[in-house]
Amino acid sequence: MLETSYIIDKFTIINVVNAEPMDALSLSNRLRKHDLLEVESMGKTPLQSLMSAFELIDSEVYSIIEIKFKEEEGNVVFKESKVIAMFGVNKCPHLSNYGVAWMLSSCDLENYSKPFLRYCRKWIQKIQQKYEVLYNLVHCQNAQGIRWLQWCGFDIKTSKTYGVNGEDFYLFIREKSNV
Repeated sequence: MLETSYIIDKFTIINVVNAEPMDALSLSNRLRKHDLLEVESMGKTPLQSLMSAFELIDSEVYSIIEIKFKEEEGNVVFKESKVIAMFGVNKCPHLSNYGVAWMLSSCDLENYSKPFLRYCRKWIQKIQQKYEVLYNLVHCQNAQGIRWLQWCGFDIKTSKTYGVNGEDFYLFIREKSNV
């Protein structure tokens, strides 16, 4: 089992772990507004989208978990933990050497923007190990997501009408040979 811990401060640890289906249940009702928009544009519920990741071809699914501690009678003790994001990659069913990368998060991830930005490129490199190209679609209204994708080395290629209501999405691509 993969587990990587990042100590944020005296009372907070962020763990990146192999995801479990219960993580999807925990995160599904707390998605960021733009992630929820993307999911609903595909005609799915958040839980359906997150759970489907476990059923895809050669999928790797990870959870980002916030673990909080508190001081009690001079001791540091566990307070709570919660899933703040899930991400992963799966093999494209139509193109060899292509992986479909994805991420859905709660607003809680924004509390850790500096460490997230510090380590996320390494995780993208990890999920791209088996693939020459990573790609997916991002809703055109998800400006924060688009900026982050570009910062991580993805190119925003073209606009495409997609989903149940024919909304505008951008194709994003990251080629190993270009990073």
